[in-house]
Amino acid sequence: MMYTREHIVAAARGDEEMDLVIREVNLVNVFTAEIYKADIGVKEDRFAAIAAYKDNEPSFQMIGKEEMEAKGKYAIPGLIDCHVHIESTMIPPDMFARAVLRHGTTVAVIDPHEIGNVMGMEGVKYMIEASKDLPVEILTTIPSCVPAVPNLETAGAEFHPEDIETMLHLPNVVGIAELMDYVGVIKQHPRMAGIVQKGLDAGVRNEGHLPRVYGRDLAAYLAAGVNSDHESRSTDEIVEKLRAGMLVYIRESSISQFADIAAEAWREVPCVSNIAMCTDDVEPNDMLKNGQMNRVVRRCIEEGIPAPLAIRYASLNGAIRFGLNDRGAIAAGYRADFSLVDSIEDMEVTDVFVEGKQMVRNGELIEEITSSVPPLLRNTVNIPELTEEDFIIKAPIKDGTVTLHTMEMQLNGTTAKGKVDVEVKNGVISKLPDNLAFVTVIGRHGQNKKPFVGVIENSGLREGAYATTVAHDSHNLVVAGTNAQDMLLAIKQLEISGGGLCLVKDGEVQAQIDLPLAGLMSPEPIEEIAIKVEQFNQVAKSMGVKVGRRSPAMAFSSLTLTVIPEIRISDIGLVDVYKQEWMPLFVEV
Repeated sequence: MMYTREHIVAAARGDEEMDLVIREVNLVNVFTAEIYKADIGVKEDRFAAIAAYKDNEPSFQMIGKEEMEAKGKYAIPGLIDCHVHIESTMIPPDMFARAVLRHGTTVAVIDPHEIGNVMGMEGVKYMIEASKDLPVEILTTIPSCVPAVPNLETAGAEFHPEDIETMLHLPNVVGIAELMDYVGVIKQHPRMAGIVQKGLDAGVRNEGHLPRVYGRDLAAYLAAGVNSDHESRSTDEIVEKLRAGMLVYIRESSISQFADIAAEAWREVPCVSNIAMCTDDVEPNDMLKNGQMNRVVRRCIEEGIPAPLAIRYASLNGAIRFGLNDRGAIAAGYRADFSLVDSIEDMEVTDVFVEGKQMVRNGELIEEITSSVPPLLRNTVNIPELTEEDFIIKAPIKDGTVTLHTMEMQLNGTTAKGKVDVEVKNGVISKLPDNLAFVTVIGRHGQNKKPFVGVIENSGLREGAYATTVAHDSHNLVVAGTNAQDMLLAIKQLEISGGGLCLVKDGEVQAQIDLPLAGLMSPEPIEEIAIKVEQFNQVAKSMGVKVGRRSPAMAFSSLTLTVIPEIRISDIGLVDVYKQEWMPLFVEV
């Protein structure tokens, strides 16, 4: 809602009463990195005045139509998530807003590349439309990598520079989303160079994605016009990027948690200003248990970053990044988006205000949040006819032993190249050692191709099959399993349901989550989908799944991400990420 400044300025002068006064609160000042007692005056949608205490008295008196005693509580600005995929919460934008607002997030910069990879421009437009008129301001960055790496995977659409240019004119668009094909940016491949240039021409932010890149390649990425990153995975990497002027987002997601290494980097360069925060991918049950942006702040405080600085990184620095000049701080003239917390260390949000209006009281929403845009429901799982034979590896010899390249899964979300000797009988490999499992990616965007089958190591899966259509970023259908029968049944279940996750053992479905919106989301409250995810996780663990540090529901979702080191699998074959080249399954002797 837009207001004239007349009454806000009058209230600041003391000529009119405030609409709301928060009394004796511990104010977190993100400009000076201080915490001190103050009264906060709100008029209409703005902070009109802040009265700091001296000698246990406010510097000036304010009267409010409504007053709230907040002694002992802390007031923090509305938190700003600089990079998040709503689809990973498995709920649509209105349900997302309901969920994150309770944790103090008032601005979210989304990258809808998950649904974009499935439904193309239609999916991106749906997310933008469904995000309008919500109390959480949802800003959009246009997906740059649909697919992430062309010719190495097949998505449901392809975005080229001219497509990006068209979508940059859609409402509430603030940039181009994570440029994950960093090899293409560094080497100036025509598609990626063209996409980056469209962002530069439009004067919007080009958002980065740059894991394990240093030196001249880092310089080349920055010189190309991309200057943020949320994928830094070591202290020295963060320090080098900060020194180079890159804005580093501290990320705490359901898959990857980097607050510890970010804190180590901060200790090395404590006067740094180019840090912000994001959540990237947070599952519904994880959000209910651990929060959203407030969890990133809490983790940074736990790791030793002073609370006012951590809160600055989660508010003011994000506002500056995206040109939100009246957001990210509690100060006169700023929009009155703020939260109250009982403990600065725990960061448990009790009350949330948006534009001066209370939306959350004692941790519960007091205003209904809905979207007028109906969910985009249609079955997007379009796969070929399959049989059990399609999940048995055919060997180049009839009997004997062969050596296979494997994908060794790491707890931090990366993969390593491995090798294993396996037995061949009658020309096929139908059984693997206990620490290995078959894995395949079935194109679900109408590719009509039989699957390539590879081998994963260290997943923990010791029986049955695990299938999912949540498979970054092209979101084809991934299935890992120990036998062809269970793998096929899991796939068939998701074909019928329109996508989701499924666990099968001994020919019986053990757990299933239906995600009929693009095979990624379900139009239900987070509390309901979270229960299903938690049940799924328990079954997955009972079947041995040990990857997915907080939640096995994401365990196999990144196996297809062809821009994360060092070996991945797509609907076409094995990919050497660093070389951006195909790898053979069989090791040549």
